[in-house]
Amino acid sequence: MEIIETFYLNAFYAGDGVMVYGEGLPSGVFVGGLAFNYFAGALDIVAHELGHGVTDYSSRLIYFGEPGALNEAFSDIMATGVEFFFQPAGSGPLQADYRAGEDIVTPGGVRSLANPALFGDPDHYSLRYTGPEDNGGVHINSGIPNHAFYLAIEGGTNRTSGLAVAGVGPGNREQIEKIFYRAFVMMLFPSADFQSARAAAVVSARDLYGAGSAAETAVRQAWAAVGVN
Repeated sequence: MEIIETFYLNAFYAGDGVMVYGEGLPSGVFVGGLAFNYFAGALDIVAHELGHGVTDYSSRLIYFGEPGALNEAFSDIMATGVEFFFQPAGSGPLQADYRAGEDIVTPGGVRSLANPALFGDPDHYSLRYTGPEDNGGVHINSGIPNHAFYLAIEGGTNRTSGLAVAGVGPGNREQIEKIFYRAFVMMLFPSADFQSARAAAVVSARDLYGAGSAAETAVRQAWAAVGVN
């Protein structure tokens, strides 16, 4: 245990443009069956922390409860977009997917946008965490808007609600990325909740791609599927 306490197993945005990335663990040392490599070695983790910097200088979402979960979700969403821009889609090392930190926390990563339940996170508003831990569930509840983003692109059925989403398809991924970026950076306020984020995303989709467009429909369906109306 002493050797584990010597190393930092996390990354965070420290404010004023300062990012901190932990060094992970030496080869052959595990925590809970997981290996931790250099946190700066994962493209999505680097992008995730930079995303917190964007939030800090734009919507300034309060880091507690629902606005805190939106803060975390924005960073996961932007990190996923960065992966798909720079890396080929796939499930192996240095390939773009919908998991967070999978290249340096092995096996598996730390969160899934496609299936938040893989890491014990909710995929529906009715399952949200309402306790005091994790700053009121900022990482836990990020699974809800994260999953809405995933469904708006890839489509599918939410496991909890059973509601299906058509999605715009991977070929139109950039539409949903632009919609969520515009909504979270330009339209949210520090105390915004999930309903506010949903409304902003729908308006953003309509402004960018038109009322009744496939993009607006996908966004509406995705938020409804995760229980946010």
